[in-house]
Amino acid sequence: MVVDTIERTLRQLRSTRDLRAEMLTLAADLAAGSAQGCLIVVDPVIAAATVQGEWRRLLPVLSQDVRDRMSLRLESDKDAPLPHRLPPDVALLDRPNYRYEVVRLLLGANLEGGGPQPIQGLMDRIGASQTPIRQALGELKQAGVAHTRGRGVEMTAEDLSTELLAKLRALPQILRFRFERGAQIRTPAALLQRALPLLRAGAPAGWQPLSLSGLSVAQAQVPSLDLVRLPRLDLVAHVERDAKAFDASIMRTLDDGLELEPNVLAPAPVTITLVRAQVERTCDAVLGSVRCACPMDVFLSLLDLGQRDQALQYAKAIRPSRLNQGAS
Repeated sequence: MVVDTIERTLRQLRSTRDLRAEMLTLAADLAAGSAQGCLIVVDPVIAAATVQGEWRRLLPVLSQDVRDRMSLRLESDKDAPLPHRLPPDVALLDRPNYRYEVVRLLLGANLEGGGPQPIQGLMDRIGASQTPIRQALGELKQAGVAHTRGRGVEMTAEDLSTELLAKLRALPQILRFRFERGAQIRTPAALLQRALPLLRAGAPAGWQPLSLSGLSVAQAQVPSLDLVRLPRLDLVAHVERDAKAFDASIMRTLDDGLELEPNVLAPAPVTITLVRAQVERTCDAVLGSVRCACPMDVFLSLLDLGQRDQALQYAKAIRPSRLNQGAS
């Protein structure tokens, strides 16, 4: 029997707060299944003894089943050849999450009236072989989220929630950014205005795979949505399936005070959701010439923000009217 291993990596760890947040994230992932988990801490700024001490201090708080499957590994890049050392602004990428990629495409078909999706079509658009796609579909069907209809598979937006996607381990990798110490703090609304020119034709290098998502796009498409202030700037990046790292230094073009935020529990003024599907899709008729994410990505970003009611309003508003009766 092959047991999955979930690995999470912290580079240049600066505080025990970030360590605690990463431990809780790993524990939550493990609680949803039977996988083993390993937290890899590379070149911590704080002392290795501090890392190990905090690890030992927090483990008893977790259930025995979870903590028995968790391990800590301290590593160093100092002895690696120079070309293999990662700069601070480079984020290591997880392997593609095919459960998320399948959910994303089936959700898109539901929101845009595409009907049941053939397995071969999912394989072609994601760029993966039959085995991982069928495995992902099997898990989604077993959970009652995906359903076979004719020769295709479908799902309904109303069946989705962040809690369910987390339980199914069908969440994407999301890069989070914060303002470094001493930087001028800008509001998400101000960051949005700075981002708009970067998301048009002729954008600076590195910005071409990015598109605008989240509340900004949802409200532009559905002005009647009950949304308040912009809590963060949501972006989506299409990244090649075999990519190993993401150059986050492009965020310095948006604001030179932005840096990667390792703490998944801390507020983040900017997030980038990574999509690994082979076929890239954006919508260019929402905010003038600004590249915007498609409805499936916007819906998922609303879920991630904890705004499920608004996400369902959004789904109902943009879905072809003939389909809404069956989704109610």
